[in-house]
Amino acid sequence: MSSKDVEAVLAEESSVSGRMKAWWLQARVTISRGAAKLPSFGPYLEQRKKIIAENKIKLKEENAAFLPLKRNYFTPKKPIPTMKDVIGKALQYLGAFGELSNTEQVVAMIDEEMCINCGKCYMTCNDSGYQAIQFDPETHLPTITDACTGCTLCLSVCPIIDCIKMVSRTTPYEPKRGLPLAVNPVC
Repeated sequence: MSSKDVEAVLAEESSVSGRMKAWWLQARVTISRGAAKLPSFGPYLEQRKKIIAENKIKLKEENAAFLPLKRNYFTPKKPIPTMKDVIGKALQYLGAFGELSNTEQVVAMIDEEMCINCGKCYMTCNDSGYQAIQFDPETHLPTITDACTGCTLCLSVCPIIDCIKMVSRTTPYEPKRGLPLAVNPVC
């Protein structure tokens, strides 16, 4: 390899941009293997640069036959809505607190066919909810108990869409919190 070839590669490295720059950066690990034992200061610096330039030329000759890969860019199937289309869509679902029904109660229902047994619903209900989900030790399927208040924490953390649904409660909910009242207080 002539010194002109080495000088051309060294000059080319400083003018590399775009996709070639990424290739140079990726190839740098392979290229600098021969020069890794040389320090990068003083008289060794020139020798190190020559070794790296020679390795670059070899690597470039090996990869000259390969063409860069074509990328498949995302193309939407439906038109993407603009901000004008999205603003105000949820207004019909907003209302005052007084308009909410306090007699309508829901509970969670888990579809056992869709469940992947990740346990996120169980952990969330036990840590932050009302401990209303039990985990079967044999089948590892979660089951909802009567203590479910319909808080939707399990629905929020479930990674499978529509695995947990909120359905109307068949029996009225009676809160079981705190200690039962004493019938005949001793004091």
